[in-house]
Amino acid sequence: MTMHEFFENFGIKINDSKIFSTALTHNSYANETKTKETYQRLEFLGDAVLQMYVSKFLYLNFSNAPEGKLTKTRSDIVRQETLSEIAKMIDLGKIIRLGQGEIKSKGYEKPSILSDVYEAVTAAIYLDQTEEILISWIKATIFKYIEKNDYKQLNRDYKSELQEIIQAEIRSDLEYKVENQIHIEKDNKIKYTVSVNLDGQKYGVGTGFSKQEASQNAAKDCLNKLKKTTK
Repeated sequence: MTMHEFFENFGIKINDSKIFSTALTHNSYANETKTKETYQRLEFLGDAVLQMYVSKFLYLNFSNAPEGKLTKTRSDIVRQETLSEIAKMIDLGKIIRLGQGEIKSKGYEKPSILSDVYEAVTAAIYLDQTEEILISWIKATIFKYIEKNDYKQLNRDYKSELQEIIQAEIRSDLEYKVENQIHIEKDNKIKYTVSVNLDGQKYGVGTGFSKQEASQNAAKDCLNKLKKTTK
């Protein structure tokens, strides 16, 4: 699938091909092909664009929610984990321009790259298209994703939930430790095992392909165990 074909699926007829190509260009590709521009500057702009439009969506649709709740919900929506899932949902990885090394290591599946490119592409649409088309893109990607029934569960911040419980009990001994890390040669990934400790006792263990993911899973495990002990 070409870049033009991909965006035509979203009703986007590209005017400036260069800006979209730049939005899809990773550093590894630029280094190998001596291309001057990568998606980094567009990613910066795209982050701001998403912050603004997601803020507007939340303000208009959750009229009774306090400012703190709106801020946390926006943070959940525009964080790497969510944006990378959205990028996967629309197969954005298929058109990212990567160097050979990144292709071999499946860079088109890496959350950091996927989320960055989604932001960069959003910036390209913001600069190249009308606001109506930009909003249509955001509705077809972010808003479609957050309307799924499993959104809240997928994007729960277990670490924050656990921290709130600990603070409420005036306990400050919450600690996360990397217990192990294994290189998965087949996928060229590192799998982390993280534990969360309370009062010097291991209370939860989680695994993941990033320390953040493993920590979230450890916090989730800890929360489940705390709920069982309070029943």
